[in-house]
Amino acid sequence: MDKSVLATVVRFWLVLFFQIFVFKGMGENIGGVDVYIYPVFIMLLPLSTPLAFVLLLSFAYGLAIDAFYDSNGLHAASLTLVGFERFFLGSSKLRRRYEVYRTPSRRRLQFRRFISHSVKIMGIHSFAVITLEELSFSSVWVLRFLLTFSLSLMFVVLYYFIFNRT
Repeated sequence: MDKSVLATVVRFWLVLFFQIFVFKGMGENIGGVDVYIYPVFIMLLPLSTPLAFVLLLSFAYGLAIDAFYDSNGLHAASLTLVGFERFFLGSSKLRRRYEVYRTPSRRRLQFRRFISHSVKIMGIHSFAVITLEELSFSSVWVLRFLLTFSLSLMFVVLYYFIFNRT
């Protein structure tokens, strides 16, 4: 098995475990502000992954999250949107500069580019999740969006520094 495939499979289970057993409980304890790190799995797929496969993985991974959050497709829809936007927003720029068959990593990707990519992806994801959950725009929506986005981005960057060395 290729090293990048093995790393992707391990990342799948690691992120799923943390999202369900650590961050789900954290969100319930801090007043409805959720922390989502599971989009990092889609963000760190190899850049050469075909769009159809990314969308299929995004949908399936979102359904797995939905099964534990009991959210009836909310996470599947938002992660599928992230998979679609990943292809057009960040990956097209990253493709021009880096080896497309490799996973974006700390060694291959500058921190500034990773942050830029993460802000876009996590912003789209947070916007989709909060909007689909609330179905309205209000001051509470803005506050939830800002807190969810900030906390999620902070933990995604922490994940990047701890687990994404190669």
